[in-house]
Amino acid sequence: MALKRHQSPKACIDELNLLERRQFLRGLCPCRGNSSENLEGWRELFSRARFGSVTERKAAAHSIGTLIEKAQQIDSYRELLIGLQGDLDELMSDPRSASQVLGVMKKHGHAHKGAARKNYRKAYSVFALQTPAEVASWLNRYADRKGAQTITTNSPIAKKLAQWLKHRAEFQPTRQTTEQEIIKRAKRLAPALFT
Repeated sequence: MALKRHQSPKACIDELNLLERRQFLRGLCPCRGNSSENLEGWRELFSRARFGSVTERKAAAHSIGTLIEKAQQIDSYRELLIGLQGDLDELMSDPRSASQVLGVMKKHGHAHKGAARKNYRKAYSVFALQTPAEVASWLNRYADRKGAQTITTNSPIAKKLAQWLKHRAEFQPTRQTTEQEIIKRAKRLAPALFT
């Protein structure tokens, strides 16, 4: 069932019976080819994952777990998940909801919750700086560079830092990279930028 243009996702979902709601929430799942960029719809799905009925929570957890996994491989899903980071943090702070999402993220049915938590921490690295454009934008804000001094996406420092950050996220997924570490690395790569 698709949303009507003039209806909010909440109003649309509230009109459905329980089975239809569950099907609707599962229908948002990226495994069904949905690349929805409707943040309001996804926020309603996150709300149902916490406060909905048992079947709604399960359906929403499936969609959210799949979104988290797809965000590691597909940029459009990564951008969508970045827009939903606050909603994801709230959801994962609720033990019951977190348990359901982690259940979806278990690679095998018999995997223990510890393995699922590790998968989640690895997946959470999608929020880290990754692309040269993100790195360049972050460096410009940090160093307060404007106009002709702006660091561009094509600059060697942005490309090298992005490559280093991507390598770290891939091979040390549970390690958080601090701003101080990024700056230290940037100063080593291009000391002239920070004088």
